[in-house]
Amino acid sequence: MNPRPLLLLSVLLGGLLTLKALSLADGALDWLSGAAHAVEDNAARAEPRGDAVPAPAPSVPAPAARPEQETAPITLPSQSELELQGRVAERLRALDRREAELDTREQLITVAERRMDEREERLIALRDDIHALVGQLDAQREAQMNASVRVYATMEPEAAAPVLQTLMATDPETLLLIAGQLQESNTRRFSQIMESADPRFAAELTVMLAARANPPQTRAELEARRVAAAE
Repeated sequence: MNPRPLLLLSVLLGGLLTLKALSLADGALDWLSGAAHAVEDNAARAEPRGDAVPAPAPSVPAPAARPEQETAPITLPSQSELELQGRVAERLRALDRREAELDTREQLITVAERRMDEREERLIALRDDIHALVGQLDAQREAQMNASVRVYATMEPEAAAPVLQTLMATDPETLLLIAGQLQESNTRRFSQIMESADPRFAAELTVMLAARANPPQTRAELEARRVAAAE
């Protein structure tokens, strides 16, 4: 085998490798040069320009000097001032007690007034009830009296006179009521009964009826009327 072709092939391969290495070295140098220029440009941008005036920093006002505080001297109250304060405090307590007493008294007065109003209402109701009962009793008594008067008006004078004379001793008030109504309603029958009665009874009954119509002012006047009627 002839070694010359192998030698030529080796030389060619070595040359190619050498060219490739040189090409890579040139590329690396170019990359390094570009990186260096980029670094320089960045540094130039970061540095301030010589003719540019830097912006002044904002000024912070210095704290104003605080004046020195003067310490006021401590003055203790005198004995007279203490006594005055004590009297004022005692006066205030007395006023508070007085106000509390007035409030209590006002409450008691209010309760008493309410009780008086309630009592007055009960008394008014009781008065109305009594008036109603008295009216009923008067009506019943008047009805009974009218019935009695009618009875005496229908009786014979000789029979009615003794009964009326008995009433003079037992119930003179009822006698006056019956005699008065009988005299007003049936004057003739009343006259007949008086004629049949005892003269002293008739005279006394006449005085009583006159006193009822025109009451005497004194007891002596009443006795005088009785004496005059008896004569």
